[in-house]
Amino acid sequence: APVLYVLTPLWLLLMVAMLCVTARGGFDGLPLGRTSHYVLIALGTLSLGALSFVFIGLYLRPGFIPQGLFSPGIYLVPLSTVLLVVLSLNPRLTGGISIQWLRLPWVLGAGLCLTICAGLLGFQGVRTAGGAVAFLVQRIANPGPSSQEIVAGISALDPETQFMEILWKAGQGSSRATREAATARLRSSPKFIDRLSNALESGHVEPTLDFLVGAEFSPDELARLARPTRRALERWVDRIPAPNFTTRKHLRDLKRWGKVWVYGLSEKFAGTGVDFKPVIEDFQEKVDARR
Repeated sequence: APVLYVLTPLWLLLMVAMLCVTARGGFDGLPLGRTSHYVLIALGTLSLGALSFVFIGLYLRPGFIPQGLFSPGIYLVPLSTVLLVVLSLNPRLTGGISIQWLRLPWVLGAGLCLTICAGLLGFQGVRTAGGAVAFLVQRIANPGPSSQEIVAGISALDPETQFMEILWKAGQGSSRATREAATARLRSSPKFIDRLSNALESGHVEPTLDFLVGAEFSPDELARLARPTRRALERWVDRIPAPNFTTRKHLRDLKRWGKVWVYGLSEKFAGTGVDFKPVIEDFQEKVDARR
């Protein structure tokens, strides 16, 4: 991110400067119209900016390739662009000498980078579209069990011995019919609250927390589940890794889930006398920590 904060304004300014060079006729030698010059020069400049970012990323990334191999590209690409702008807009500085020796390599390099970027974007687009089509074909060919079959399967599960399996099906990711059938099957157990408390105290707490968010409970049930729920949230928050040891996407996912579970459950159990404030503060500190 810090690299982008520097490169983005730098290359946007260079793009504007190169458009000024184009307006002054700096690329009239190309066999295209002036409008085409503007479009290609703008895209070529931005592709060189992308190349600079790649060079810096390879330089910073640890590996077996010597960092010195990327240093020339990091400095030469932007400096050559700046030099081309300065000499094109100030012909007096050249002393009457043609700057074709600089303009031609820049055009060739920008064209190559633009071609590579276009190829990568096209490949990624085709790959994404192909994956979407393959997924759609697979879903059509294998639609999976119907809602009625899923509900029938839930009714066949034993809430005494298959409690967690039913609990997974009662989460927010399931359809409404599936959640209702799973919840009814869970409540058919005389020890429903006790088993729910045990699930909060041990094992994977995620399906249990997900179930608690959407389920309805009586005041007495909420009072019995409040403390186990807080302990489950404390364990879940404690397992959130530091920003340096996970990806940004994973941290964003944890933050999104935590907002639903931590804030939603603290509000649901607000009238039980159990204080969820320390859990909320710990969660905010974990997800808002900087790298």
